[in-house]
Amino acid sequence: MRPWVDIVWPSTPIGGAATTGSHSAGALARSLLNREKPMRLTTFAIAFATLAAGCVGEVGGPRKPRDKDPADPTPSAPEGSCAKVEKDVTIRAMADMQSLPRTGCYDIYGKLTLQGAAITTMLALEELNSVDQLILDHTGLTRIDTKRPVGIYGRLTVLGNSKLTNLKQLSFETAATGVQIDGNPVLTSLDPLVLADPKLDEVDGDLEITGNPALTAISLPNLTKVTGALTLASNTAVRTIDVTKLATTGHVDIADHPQLTSLTGFAATAINGDFAIRNNQVLTTLGTMSSLYRVTGNLTIDNNTALGSLAAFTTSVKFVDKALTITNNASLTDVGALKHLQLVQAITITNNHNLVNCRALEVDRCTQHPTGAVISNNGTTNCSVLCN
Repeated sequence: MRPWVDIVWPSTPIGGAATTGSHSAGALARSLLNREKPMRLTTFAIAFATLAAGCVGEVGGPRKPRDKDPADPTPSAPEGSCAKVEKDVTIRAMADMQSLPRTGCYDIYGKLTLQGAAITTMLALEELNSVDQLILDHTGLTRIDTKRPVGIYGRLTVLGNSKLTNLKQLSFETAATGVQIDGNPVLTSLDPLVLADPKLDEVDGDLEITGNPALTAISLPNLTKVTGALTLASNTAVRTIDVTKLATTGHVDIADHPQLTSLTGFAATAINGDFAIRNNQVLTTLGTMSSLYRVTGNLTIDNNTALGSLAAFTTSVKFVDKALTITNNASLTDVGALKHLQLVQAITITNNHNLVNCRALEVDRCTQHPTGAVISNNGTTNCSVLCN
């Protein structure tokens, strides 16, 4: 039977709703502390001490050493007793680690970057306790083999580490200022993102998990807030994604997961940006988003060939500030409650061959939209258009 021909329904222009953006937190301020000297120093000694102070400052501060393994014979450091390294540190060769303290625990109040295939172990970092930011960039590491667990007080970047299998020994001690985990071919776990204690419940910036082909699941069980973009894409072995508790988020893109079968719903009342679910060929179910009220950007459901229903979108959804696009979903038969939207800027519903065409027409006829709707090449079964 010949597919339904293109239909364009013009609407009377009306004012569009305002959109909101996302933000990321600024860097933490740090204050330098000088160690008191117990005796009178010569001019030479004063000059030498001044040079040294550029690297290691006074012990103490707000950071606690992590609870250690009971089987580890190394004595625990008392609270506030770790030395402070108050600068960014870049390690490109094992010898570079010799510039850091060789005895006692220490905290880096700055960015620690380990870069390049020559970095195969972190043992030479000795008693590293915490960092502001940690970057693992194309290293030769197979695991995080530091002598003690390492706390992160800002951003984590794990990029292109060809041998790294897990992120055990790392934890977020405060809200993250960003997370990027990209292009790690044998990484199988996301340890610091799933810990119950300390748990990561907030990312004040972007969270990106992309191109990690050995991951089989993405579980963010404690995460309630992402102020920037949430991008989960091209993790080709991932079967399930759990973001059940996420109540605040910016732009959301869940894409290019050929083995993804299940995506939980969000707790969010608003997606502050675009919301896209794209190119997940075996995705069959979406968890209900019963609190979702508004998408401030575009809402796109595209090329999810096994997805049968959009019932996850309930009558709570009232506004899509930009375009609603539902395209190329071969198994789709139900668009949920999207016909109950109060306002959407534009509508495109095309190439969903099992979707009865009047179900697509309902979204057009029952919803205000300032620009024309494109409804085409969907199923052709006769039925009535209803707006109840």
